[in-house]
Amino acid sequence: MTEEQMEVLRKQICVYSTICEQLVEMHKAITAHQHLPSLYCDPLIGHKISSGRQRWTPTPLQLHILERLFEQGHSTPTKHNIKHITLQLAHHAPITETNVYNWFQNRRARSKRKHQLPPSPSPKY
Repeated sequence: MTEEQMEVLRKQICVYSTICEQLVEMHKAITAHQHLPSLYCDPLIGHKISSGRQRWTPTPLQLHILERLFEQGHSTPTKHNIKHITLQLAHHAPITETNVYNWFQNRRARSKRKHQLPPSPSPKY
């Protein structure tokens, strides 16, 4: 690589770095006003950095209600039903429509796996 090409590359990296810094600051400002978790990708580390976002864990009561609903319908509810379920479950602990949707998707996948796999033989000693 020639010295001229190296200089062009240095300038491009400098511009890229400035743009990244500005984007991070803009994202922080937006999330501060909207009370959203701060989530951005650090170009040096290469993975998402999250501050404040916690994994959702259903309460035992929420889990009981979700399991009962799954057994009744045995499929992913419609958007309207997801909203209704979310409102019902929100009385017991914080929950989002995405949590409900994902729970049903995961539960259906577990159910399919359970029915497709033959029981493994017990080990003989």
